[in-house]
Amino acid sequence: MRFLNTPCRYALFSALLSLSGCSTNQEAILPQPDTDVVSIWKQKMGQEAIPSYQNNRSLSVRAEIRRQSDYIRDEVRDTRKQFPRIANPDVVLYVFPHRSGALPVPGYTTVFPLYERVHYEL
Repeated sequence: MRFLNTPCRYALFSALLSLSGCSTNQEAILPQPDTDVVSIWKQKMGQEAIPSYQNNRSLSVRAEIRRQSDYIRDEVRDTRKQFPRIANPDVVLYVFPHRSGALPVPGYTTVFPLYERVHYEL
């Protein structure tokens, strides 16, 4: 290796490294076409079937999430009560159909808020 200069060593090392990536077997990495996600999951997790008590547990978890979402909604309401905003009315404008150069532009509606920023009540 003394006869190779440093750039040649890096090039040779890079070529060998990239060729070693092509030496893997496709069947070993990718699953077979007749397998589905559930069978792969069961195979990797070492489970044959999900017990029925876990299905009941997932229902109780869903109910708990619903209870927490009600709490979050209440917190949002409380925050809006503590920091009330001044109404920011929207100005709705209708732009009539017109031409831009030789091209026709159809009519459209656009909305602008009256204030640039959100203002809070004191």
